Order: sequence, then structure tokens, then C-alpha cells
Amino acid sequence: MYIRSSLKRVKCCNNNKICIIRSCHKRFTNKNNKPMTFKAFTTVFLFCAMTFSLFAQTIPNSSFENWSQQTYYEDLDQFTTTNPLSYVATEAANVTKTTDAHSGSFAARMETFGSSGEPVPGAVFIGQLGVGTINGGVPFVERPDSIKGFAKYSIENLDTAYVAVMFKLFGAPIGICLAQFTGTQNDWEEFSAPVSWLVPIISPDSMATAIVSSTIFGDPIVGSTITVDDVNFVGATTPYPNGGFEDWSEFSGEESDDWFSSNVFTLGSSGASVVKTEDSYNGTYAAKLESMLTIINDTLAFVSNGHMGDDGPIGGMPVDNIPDKLTGYYKYMPDGPDTALVGVTLYRYNDNTGVTTVLDEALLKLPAASEYTPFELTVFYDEYPIPDTANIIFSAGNIETDSSYYGLGSILFVDDLHITYKPPPTGIENKLSKDEYKTYPNPAIDKLNFEFTRAFQNDVDITILNLLGKTELKKTIFAHNSQSFSLDVSGLESGIYFYRLKTQGTKEFTGKFFVK
Repeated sequence: MYIRSSLKRVKCCNNNKICIIRSCHKRFTNKNNKPMTFKAFTTVFLFCAMTFSLFAQTIPNSSFENWSQQTYYEDLDQFTTTNPLSYVATEAANVTKTTDAHSGSFAARMETFGSSGEPVPGAVFIGQLGVGTINGGVPFVERPDSIKGFAKYSIENLDTAYVAVMFKLFGAPIGICLAQFTGTQNDWEEFSAPVSWLVPIISPDSMATAIVSSTIFGDPIVGSTITVDDVNFVGATTPYPNGGFEDWSEFSGEESDDWFSSNVFTLGSSGASVVKTEDSYNGTYAAKLESMLTIINDTLAFVSNGHMGDDGPIGGMPVDNIPDKLTGYYKYMPDGPDTALVGVTLYRYNDNTGVTTVLDEALLKLPAASEYTPFELTVFYDEYPIPDTANIIFSAGNIETDSSYYGLGSILFVDDLHITYKPPPTGIENKLSKDEYKTYPNPAIDKLNFEFTRAFQNDVDITILNLLGKTELKKTIFAHNSQSFSLDVSGLESGIYFYRLKTQGTKEFTGKFFVK
């Protein structure tokens, strides 16, 4: 699973600011540099509400009782747009209708938006953008001579906008039409581009098209815009679909209050992937997550108490103490070998540096369960600094990068969440800081080495725990006058583990390591 070590320029939840810095162009799994598939919304973690001390907060809407209708944006009928990507990255649509039309009531405006990751070009598609091509399309059996329309644009230096059409037979291109736009044109200008037929006489069976505000062959540049209207074919009776850009539909859905879901990615293709259900463990409602196809043919269903960030959901609920356990109830009906996940990530924002750091993360797989079943996720972090934000996530499918299986139709029910907190850390003078020791290698294979800046005067008690909090190994090391020692971990299976070291009550520290 891809784990982010820090988030720059993001203040997670202070003043309830929404944290969104996702460019949404790369797969969260970050494999093979493939285009992002929103499954990644991966390495984020859950934690729930039940107070332990005067300082402990509860999880807002922890039993999913409160739901509200939410409008995301308006989308262009008969087209797939980049609005879901843009909305996640910037909370705004980058394909919008405008009354500044050449004729009729509306035109379509595309703009390349910026985020902390890659820019998000504004684009509309009939079909889906692939590597060097446009996949899919709509039925079309004529051979037009050209395409024409009207446009106004402001394209940044070294950038290019396009209106592209591809005619296909049995999925293979047999005709291509491409209009390119550079520079600035403030008034409506007619454009025309001929169709280059790759084979004579034969008619296509389908057509795909794209209108993009930035180059698809290089690096898009933030700020490029193009507005188009009255697009049509010359030499054909079949019209360009919605070529006057008059028809738009409101893109909205019901969302659980204080939670962010995958609905924005699935509503345009499969429907709502997260809905309220009366099949609850406690109260009137629970959350039902079902893995569905997204607009880019990924499978996804997740809900988080944060928002989308550069490598997955970030932000969350404010805390001023350290979470101990997240508990709740779930039911899970997986598709094949799929597995559900629940996770919690702890953050701390530094006012001096302006950087939010991931302090710790915990993850728990939820096996199949036909009836509501309790779960418990333990957070092992127990040191300074104390987190100020906790992010919670549930996923109906496996989103770990080492998994090649992603289920379609896996269903997860979640309800009645609670959280407990650890007592505030005491004896900070007895805590080792990170610059006083190091562990290596990580991942470990046979041995895990510990090195310290000064020698021990007492024995060291070591406890190794797995992700579920079960003790896997306990050992006392005779470390008198020693600054280093090694621990044999060859007996541990591959996975994530936590270590806890104590030096006869004088010093202690904890951390996480991986075993190959």
C-alpha cells in the first residue's frame, strides 16, 4: 500500500478547512505510472467516537443517521467530462456551461485547473481517453468531409487545445479529424478541420470525440481555456451529439453528513456507491458501500471523514489527544477474494513550517460477515507530538497496491462507530526522540537493527505486535554499555509490525517496520 510520509501546504482540519490537493491524474497505487484509478483512495484510516477523557472528541455523525442532498456541479449531456477529477482536486468543475454563447442559450467552457499535483485539463469526451487514442464511442455510420464549429480561447504559452474526432470500425480507427488551438482569440471564430480517412469507401460503425483545453501529448499548463459552440459535421446528416451544448444535467447525490464518499466518481457511470440503508445495527440508518465502476472503469466504494488529497483522503476530525481504539459494527459480502478495509491516519500541522505530517497510520482488513459483527482497530502511536487530526476511511474493496484483485459488487455495511483515547503521554523526558535512534533495514528480512546516540545502562525489553495488536515476539536484550543491538525477525511472516522498547522504566519508544 502506498503510504504518504507528509502533506505539504495543507492544514488538515484546523478551522474546519477543507483539505483538497489531489490532481487525480495518477493511480493511487502508483503502479507503472498508469492513469489514476480512484481506488487508490487507499492508505487512509479510520477512527471513531467515544470519549475517554475531558479532551476526547467524538466522531461527527458516527452512526450515519444524518444525510443531505448535495449538488456537485452541472455536467454536459451525452459527454463524459473531467469534472469529477476537477471537483476532487479543487472543489470546482473545470467544464462549465456559459451564457456567452455563439448561438442558443449556452456554450461549453473548458479550463485547465491547478492542484498540488498535476494540472487537470478541462475536457469533454464521447468515449474515454486512452493512451494515444479514444476508447469506446457512439454508433456512427457516415463518412463526413470535415468538422466545423465556433471557438474562443486563451491558451497559455507552449500549450495547445484540441477538438478531435475519431471514426472507428470494429474498434480500429479508420478516420481522424483534429483541430488545434494556440494563442488567444477573444471573439467567436469559426474553425474547420478535414477528416483524414485512412481507408477508402468503407464506412465506420462508431465515433469518438474529445475537446480538451490543454495538450494531451505533453504537460498541460494551468490557465488555458477554450469555449466552443455550434459544432457539427460537414457532409453528413448525423449531427454532432449535443453540438450546441444546450443540454446539461445537475450532478448531485445524497451524502452522509460530515463524510466524503466515492459517489462523485461513480454517479456518472454506475450510480451511488455509498447510500443510506435501514438495514442498521443501531438507530435508523447505516452506511452501505458497494464497489461500482467509476467513469474511468475502475472499481470503487469508500467513505472518509476527510476529503480527497494528493495521495488519498486527508483531513478528518480535530483531536487533541491520541486515539487508542476505533470500534464499530459491520457486515461484508465480498465479490470473490475481495476484502474490505478500515483505517485511521493521525496528522499534525506545524504552524511554523506550514507542513502537515503523517504521525502514524493503522489498517485493518474486514473479512466476510453475513451478520453485523464488531471490529476493533488499535492505534499504536503513543508519543509526541500529539496529533491534531484523525482521518477515518472505510473501503468495500481491497485497495492495497500489492493486490491484483479488485472486486465489483462487494458490499460493506458500517454502523455505530466509537473511539477511545489514550491518556495524555506522561514523562516526556523519558521518551526517546527520533534523532536519538534509528532502525534499519526497513523492510527487514532476517534482522532488525537498532542504533542509539548513547549507550544503555539497563536491559531493553522488546515487544513486537502485528496489525491486530497481537504480540508476536517478546525479548529482553542485555544491552549494558551498548549503543546498538539486533533483533531476529526471521520467524515473522511478511507484513507490517510495531515495536515497543522499554529500558527498565527509564526510556521507551515505539515505531513501525515491515518484514519482506
